[in-house]
Amino acid sequence: MSPADGAFFAIAQDSPPGLSDRDAPLVPDLAIILPGGRTLLALSDLEDALPRQGSCGDAPWRAACWPVRGGRAGLALVGAPLLATGSLRDQAGADYRIAPPRAVDVAPAALADFVRRHGISSRAAFDFLADGADLEAGDGDFAARFLSLATEAGGFVEILACPDTGGLFAQGWAMSLAAGRHDLARLDGSLKVCEADVAVFSRKDIPPPGMGFCLFSLDWGGTDLDGLDCLFYEQGGVLRRLEIVRGSVVKLHGDAAADHVRQMLPRLAGDGKVVSIHRRICRPRFQGVDTLSLTPLPIAAAFDAVFQAPSGGLLATGWLLDPLRRVERVIVKSTAGLYAPLHDRWNPLPRADLNAGFADDPRFGRLLDAADNTHGFVAFAPGRPRQGDEDFYLELVLDDGSCLFRPLAITPLEGREGLPQILSAMPLHDPAIDLIVETSLAPFLAQLPAAPRKSRVAQHPISLSPEGGEITAVIPLARLEHFQPMMALLSGTSEAGRLDLVLVMTRTDAAGAAARLKDLFAFYGLRGRLLLVPDGADPCARIEAGLALAEGSRVLIWHPSVLPATPGWLDLLDGELTALETPGLISPTLVYEDGSIFYGGDGAAGDAPMLGYPRGWLVRGAPQPVAAGAAQFALIDRDAMEGAGGFAGRLYSGAMLHRDLARRLHDGGFGTWASRRVDFWMLDDLPAAQDVMTRLLETIDSALLAKTGPTDSGDRLG
Repeated sequence: MSPADGAFFAIAQDSPPGLSDRDAPLVPDLAIILPGGRTLLALSDLEDALPRQGSCGDAPWRAACWPVRGGRAGLALVGAPLLATGSLRDQAGADYRIAPPRAVDVAPAALADFVRRHGISSRAAFDFLADGADLEAGDGDFAARFLSLATEAGGFVEILACPDTGGLFAQGWAMSLAAGRHDLARLDGSLKVCEADVAVFSRKDIPPPGMGFCLFSLDWGGTDLDGLDCLFYEQGGVLRRLEIVRGSVVKLHGDAAADHVRQMLPRLAGDGKVVSIHRRICRPRFQGVDTLSLTPLPIAAAFDAVFQAPSGGLLATGWLLDPLRRVERVIVKSTAGLYAPLHDRWNPLPRADLNAGFADDPRFGRLLDAADNTHGFVAFAPGRPRQGDEDFYLELVLDDGSCLFRPLAITPLEGREGLPQILSAMPLHDPAIDLIVETSLAPFLAQLPAAPRKSRVAQHPISLSPEGGEITAVIPLARLEHFQPMMALLSGTSEAGRLDLVLVMTRTDAAGAAARLKDLFAFYGLRGRLLLVPDGADPCARIEAGLALAEGSRVLIWHPSVLPATPGWLDLLDGELTALETPGLISPTLVYEDGSIFYGGDGAAGDAPMLGYPRGWLVRGAPQPVAAGAAQFALIDRDAMEGAGGFAGRLYSGAMLHRDLARRLHDGGFGTWASRRVDFWMLDDLPAAQDVMTRLLETIDSALLAKTGPTDSGDRLG
């Protein structure tokens, strides 16, 4: 490896055969050997721009070129020593000869002189050096020295401060530093680029156009102000430096820094955002004390609960009493830097109990309006994962810049174990519940990982026939009479011999059914088993329990609300699924008794469904892709389902399981299809309990699936 000072150089290469001699060679004015043996070439008097990308033998070439007086000038970086004759091949395959440089150096002074002499923007030259370079390693040393030499004097730093907010505050004067946000380079042992917000103020001791400045950079992570050597900024395309004269700069920390910024605030000019950033520096800090409860102001607030997802998202429910509208911001913070504003994203809720509860509080005397009880809220705020033992707190920012604080307890969730508590806090009958779900509840619940659905006990189905079938058909069943038409239509068919019917019932629903089913299976010539699940098991849990018994390459999910209308339907569906290039699942066309379509679509995934149109509008033929299979019936390739992550997804109810499964199948490269050769009758959908909590869960799932597009599918499973 070549030493960093370039003491060992590669042997010069003659021009390879085939290079054209009709063009003059590239003659570098200067070659600078960089750390690692790379070469920085400076070229002037160019008629054409340098190739941006290319190679010199095995070494990469990267260049930039700018119009200057007398033509063009440019810089090129070669990933190897290049001090003699060489060659360049650009990306288009054109070849160039490179002559030996007129001068060789290892220091940045020669580069700075080249940039000044030819009028190249120092910012452009620095950007070229920084592009792809490691500014915190050896490249940073070279770039920092180049900046110190190539930049123009722009002013002086007189005060440096590290407030408790973190970040770096600097104050001084400059001849041309405008208010606003700037890219700032700072030199403190290594060169780092950060963002800084600048406010200016007038100074009588500085002649125009000079102005005093205050800047704040939150990117500063240190507290050692003694190591800061220089600051660089850009103004009008020119890089300038702010000198930090050692021994003459005032250095402030903590409260002293905040007090100084507070005294400067009345003098600062700039847009409201920049000034507010400086105002935030001197805002009171949380000291672990509940100042909200101690305030004499007519302000009170509390959280009923704050939940935190593993990824950091927060769901907060609480209330705020502020009849004089003094509170401007409500923020959840932590001692590890969490900043989660709630005031601009919460959903207001009525809390009439607070008017009565604070009626006798002297702070709120005659201020609470009985007609205004919208004091509650529910809000979601993005966050970040918990940082060790950080302490959380509530910060209320008032209209005069003062703050009130209260320590805050947050309930971390690893999964969905807190779902009952979360749902119980939701205003189920509020007319804005759908909006609350969309903006607060669903975004938070989407961050909670779904626990694997594992039964607490081993599966021991009750055998209903001596033998089983090759394809498991999972049938969630609520009442035995719902299964009677299915048995009658299966009796004596080829499907009766191929299907292993797994009836999934709760123990309460199946009371007395086992013995009856054995007789019925023998009478109708059916094969299958009865699987008992706990009372209250949701549709997904029932189907998952039945799927656990499947062993073949296909599995059938069959709801009792649909009955076969096409003879030989199983062979047809199985054959169609096998012949597809992207198998996944296939559903039959579902038709009402009057011949109108319930499920089937018009042939393209995502197109509007043809619900209610006559069956004759669908042309019979090959299976057609659809956005999702029918909720009531689907023949599924087990490998495809396992590739999609199993049957159960991340939803919270059973109404849209088929849509979520279809989405995951599509993400895995599988398909969802509708058969045009197989019809099933769609009976009136079996009545299902639709309490307010069930509706809430379905609304949540709708919000979670909102971005997946329309689906051409039946409306409910279970």
